[in-house]
Amino acid sequence: MEVIIIGLLLIVVIISVLNSIKNKKEYTKVTKTGTVNQDSFQRYAKFYEHAIPADILFEEKMNKIYQAIMIDKKKDIKQIAAKAGCSYDECILKIRYLKNKRQIGDMHIDHINGKLLPCSEEDNALLEKYKPFLYNNHLTISEMASRMPGATLSNLEKQKEQVFNDLKNLYDKDLINGIKLNEVDKEILYYTVEKRKKEKDYISIRCKNCGAINDVNRGSKVRCEYCGTIIEDIIAE
Repeated sequence: MEVIIIGLLLIVVIISVLNSIKNKKEYTKVTKTGTVNQDSFQRYAKFYEHAIPADILFEEKMNKIYQAIMIDKKKDIKQIAAKAGCSYDECILKIRYLKNKRQIGDMHIDHINGKLLPCSEEDNALLEKYKPFLYNNHLTISEMASRMPGATLSNLEKQKEQVFNDLKNLYDKDLINGIKLNEVDKEILYYTVEKRKKEKDYISIRCKNCGAINDVNRGSKVRCEYCGTIIEDIIAE
């Protein structure tokens, strides 16, 4: 009997070790793609007006968030944040970044209840409708409206209003990423487009004190948005 019990215990241990190895492979999957890195995340955060300091635990936190969502299937954002050792707001920003990098699927971030929810059929249909306009062509709202079925000069303003309302519905649920909606002018700003514009006049410099990325006019200087340290673009003579 003791031999049987010992044998069963060994089987349990072996299964546990194999599962651990499997989970470890999944755990590192998000960083193996080469598309998720701290510089990229800091620039993404800056687009949404967040100055983020350098974090030596960045990769570990991203992996834990990925595992909590994709492996452990957790939906409670506070639980995901606790697992990753992040603040609640930091966790949401990192989740949005992973969505932007196509590492996790389209999920509705329910800010009121602090939950990750499956994308509804209605929202999924809207995503499929607008993804080509948003991600492939970076169209303006007016350009999207003019491409809607039945669009004419007489109803173009109405079409623009509908497009904006559709996008705002998706935007408020964090179902579309890498854009900002100007609700006053009803315009859309794209992260990649704005980045290209800035690269002509600005240079990104990492703060020596906190590690946050700052945009500095070429040959000029600014105070770090996170810690206030003076950062200067030194032009070689």
